[in-house]
Amino acid sequence: MTDKVEAYLRAFRDSSDAEWRRMEEELVLRRRAWFQLHRAELGSIGGDGLEKAYRVLLLKLGVSEEQAPIVERTATRLVFHSRNPCPSLQACLEAGLDTRLVCRKLFERPAAELVRCVDPALSFRRNYERIRPYCPFCEEIIFQTGAGEEDRLGDGGHVLPCPPPRPGDAL
Repeated sequence: MTDKVEAYLRAFRDSSDAEWRRMEEELVLRRRAWFQLHRAELGSIGGDGLEKAYRVLLLKLGVSEEQAPIVERTATRLVFHSRNPCPSLQACLEAGLDTRLVCRKLFERPAAELVRCVDPALSFRRNYERIRPYCPFCEEIIFQTGAGEEDRLGDGGHVLPCPPPRPGDAL
């Protein structure tokens, strides 16, 4: 078990609602600080706003494009499926917690804030119908705010069943 998984386990098991909010806010501040610290070098990342936001998010999280491939791309949104090893998923499994609740409470807003650092007209959300361990990947969406994407899921608005796991899918 990694140090990060152990730290998440301690935090997840011992946290009140106020502590969850404090941890979320701390992550938001850390994402913003990381962006400011690396702003100059991030300026060289290619692509339009959606692609830049995707690449910056993956860079910050240490995830490769192969581990989180883009599965849908339009002018107003980019959908990717994360299959990378995930310490928060491992900690949730160990603690018996639902990733749909933990990721929404703790990790969605920090990701959205980092995406907004790249481009204030963009936002981020997860499709909680398609998230690990209930699905072999986490479906994540970067979209332009005000383009009617806020209420759509990654499948065009319909909840699709999760496909079966592929050999070698990571937790």
